[in-house]
Amino acid sequence: MLQPDPGSPLQPDPSSTTTEPLSESSLLKDGTENSSCKNGNVGTAVTKESDSREFTSTSSPKPPYCALSAGRKRFAITIITLVGAVGPLSGTMYLPVLPLLAREFGVSNTSINASVSLFMITFAFAPLIWSSFADYRGRRPIYIASLAVFVISNLLIAVLPRNFAVFMILRFFHAFGAGAVVSMGAGSVADITEPAKRGRKMSIFLLGPQCGPVFGPVIGSALGGAASWRWIPGFLALVSFLLCLVIIFCLPETLRYRAGNGRIAQEKSWFLWPPRLVSAVVAEHERGPKPPKPTLKGYWKLFSYPPIGIVSVNTAILYSTYFAISVALPYALEDRYGWTTTTVGLGYLAVGIALICGNLLGGHFNDWRRVRRVAASPGAEVEPERRLEDQIWGVLVCVAGTAMFGWFVDRSIHVAAVLVATFLAGFGVSWVFIASTAFLGECVPLQAVGAFALGNMLRNPAAAIASVVYPSLKNKIGIAWFFTGFAIFDLVAVGSAVIILRRYGPYWRKKKSQASGRLSQNGRT
Repeated sequence: MLQPDPGSPLQPDPSSTTTEPLSESSLLKDGTENSSCKNGNVGTAVTKESDSREFTSTSSPKPPYCALSAGRKRFAITIITLVGAVGPLSGTMYLPVLPLLAREFGVSNTSINASVSLFMITFAFAPLIWSSFADYRGRRPIYIASLAVFVISNLLIAVLPRNFAVFMILRFFHAFGAGAVVSMGAGSVADITEPAKRGRKMSIFLLGPQCGPVFGPVIGSALGGAASWRWIPGFLALVSFLLCLVIIFCLPETLRYRAGNGRIAQEKSWFLWPPRLVSAVVAEHERGPKPPKPTLKGYWKLFSYPPIGIVSVNTAILYSTYFAISVALPYALEDRYGWTTTTVGLGYLAVGIALICGNLLGGHFNDWRRVRRVAASPGAEVEPERRLEDQIWGVLVCVAGTAMFGWFVDRSIHVAAVLVATFLAGFGVSWVFIASTAFLGECVPLQAVGAFALGNMLRNPAAAIASVVYPSLKNKIGIAWFFTGFAIFDLVAVGSAVIILRRYGPYWRKKKSQASGRLSQNGRT
């Protein structure tokens, strides 16, 4: 039995095709999409695809995957990218002023560092709550609600009298509001971008979340040093408020279950008036497939589906490597090379540029390879795991940069060599991330935001663990062997994951498709 492509906004005419839509009950019972994962479409038993054709009907022209104009799609991705940078940016802007905050609130360094841990933990788990609504109720309401929480909490931090308990409570809400935008932004990009171009568009979006931590310390030290630490939450409140206004008045709903392919939005003005906080629903025949209702059981089923769980763990391991280098870098630059607190922030620019280059080049390369595979494959069928094969090149670069960083710092090699090593590590991590993100968006399109949220949930705790174990292990085995061990671990973990998914991915898809088929039959009886 065939079912419609999840990306298609229109249900095919029964008179012109034998394709039968999947029953809604099977989606709600399964908690994840029916999945054969062909060409990035879970629940499609056989997908015949070219880069410009997702579904062909003999009775009428095929509607576009997304009806929004090219300019409007570029505008949407730009806004989503900027919003995606807000959360990671806000988490790192406070780092340069932590000693100042400890003095301001009259607490110990350990207590003020707890605010960072609180932010990271909340930022890790908040997306699971937000995404459960974003995949079902729409993207726009969640963007607006989460940014409203973010704006209010930052504004209160900026104006309320000094009280450490109140500061910690507001930091919790600050992180909770920021936690929605990264995973939801990736879902929005998947909504409006066909699979053939998804890698490139994801690479643009990821510039925001990945560059936020790089430029956050630079901006935070500038604001905290030149004026007052209260300018940091004030700056964040102002920027996020302006972005929220743009979303309210200019960003249409993109969730395909509610907006279809965006035809209705394209027929209207760019300026949405009157603005609607609740997303309107298009006619039944124009909607995309209905996603599963959000439940804890559904999240567990999503994570326990081996391809999703393996890729999520993989990205968490790579992110912990990147974070360990970020933690070690300022100490290395100050202790080994005599850099000042002000100039240390500039040392992060190398890895920031690397993230940008890795995103853009990795996304284009990943899509280019996919197009070639589609053209060379009989029946134009390409398994989504083929995207992960390109991770090998990225992890090799990351491994080289990670090991080089440890040995260069240990031997006090010229600082330029150290920065080159951080560039290589950042480039490799970014290259791997873009392939993973494109894979997740294609493998579970009905729960894309949930899949990205699960990956984010694992990354932050992994980064926290890396920052905790780094000082003690460095003192025991030295910085050179610490990062050499990290590099070997990365190579084994990512390499094994690619081999396992390439070998067993078809089996897992077949098994899941059969199980979903049984649920579908039970739902009709």
